[in-house]
Amino acid sequence: MMDGSPFPETRDLAHVALHQHPAHAAALRAVGATVRHVPLTQGGWANVLLRRFGPVTLALVPRGPVWPCGRAPGLHDLHELRRALPARCALLLNADTTLPRSWHLWPLVTAQTIAEWDLRPDPALLHAGLHQKWRNRLRAAATLPTRHATMPADSVHWLLRQDAAQARARGYRPWPPALIAAHAAQGGAHLFTAGPPDSPIAGQLFILHGARATYQIGWTSDAGRAANAHTRLMWQAALALRDAGAQTLDLGTLDTQTAPGLARFKLGTGACARALGPTVLVL
Repeated sequence: MMDGSPFPETRDLAHVALHQHPAHAAALRAVGATVRHVPLTQGGWANVLLRRFGPVTLALVPRGPVWPCGRAPGLHDLHELRRALPARCALLLNADTTLPRSWHLWPLVTAQTIAEWDLRPDPALLHAGLHQKWRNRLRAAATLPTRHATMPADSVHWLLRQDAAQARARGYRPWPPALIAAHAAQGGAHLFTAGPPDSPIAGQLFILHGARATYQIGWTSDAGRAANAHTRLMWQAALALRDAGAQTLDLGTLDTQTAPGLARFKLGTGACARALGPTVLVL
């Protein structure tokens, strides 16, 4: 088993989710988490987050395992992964692709659907792919001042404080600020803000990892909503991240039940919905 050093070829794959990228493993280790990099046959791998609960170790594989060719895991791959981990270990797998029901795995959490935006087309084609209402809002926000900067490695940054307050109000669990700061320390966190520099009305944070970028935080004030700030920031971010080498932008989970407006916003970019696998227990 490797010591955690990433395979060099994993760094520029557009289909590898942030959770399975070497940058995320390094950020987790920087905040004290235990992450094991498990190499698999045919060049595949899994970054496994280990947490100990008494005599049992919980091993979580988020959005993996993955292979450079992009293939889905087979049942033999899951058995190989399980054998590479300690015996007294409960393996929880959240695959990046759907898994056959015939495998009779023990589902624990229902599969989610994410939105992925292909940034490879020319900007004119990307703009043409926007839904009409999305383009209208973008046009309405054309004069809104925006800024793009590298996120500082600051765990008390104003956007992280706003995200924490928003999470409490809406009932979701954000990443720990220290983990965001650890990513920022690697230089891959891109911050986009709108409004006056001393009193921004909206902000978005993206993490660039190889040829893929992930939408991590989005916050807007009432003034930002009125000015369509999120629409302008998302468009500016897509172009900037494309120029920085991103081929795919992961816009995160689509929740049409509790956040239908956010789901429409993400799909309005022209992004495609893709189903992930459920979280399962691998015995």
